[in-house]
Amino acid sequence: MKAGPSVGVFLLVAALAGIVQSAYAEHRWDRDDARVEQYRDGPCRVKEITDYGYYRKVVRCPNGRGKTWRRGDWHRDYRDGPCRIRIDASREVFDKEKVCRTRDRYRD
Repeated sequence: MKAGPSVGVFLLVAALAGIVQSAYAEHRWDRDDARVEQYRDGPCRVKEITDYGYYRKVVRCPNGRGKTWRRGDWHRDYRDGPCRIRIDASREVFDKEKVCRTRDRYRD
């Protein structure tokens, strides 16, 4: 058996593997880490939205039954390091939003 055909097949497989690897390397940062979770906490419905640098939690309680936050309508904005946090609360809805801005989007 001659070495020519087997070397040719090996080079063809190596070239195809290189093309696939380079295509993977170009798109590896195009990941979508966004996640939405919905669940119930007693009589309340909870929705959590998570993405890189963004978090939001909305709790809705029908007629205010089962709520754990204080009474009345209130609003609060504050900063926690590079993050901005906003809380809106009413008799039936508690909404907490956290937005973080960083220079490097993919820093872990």
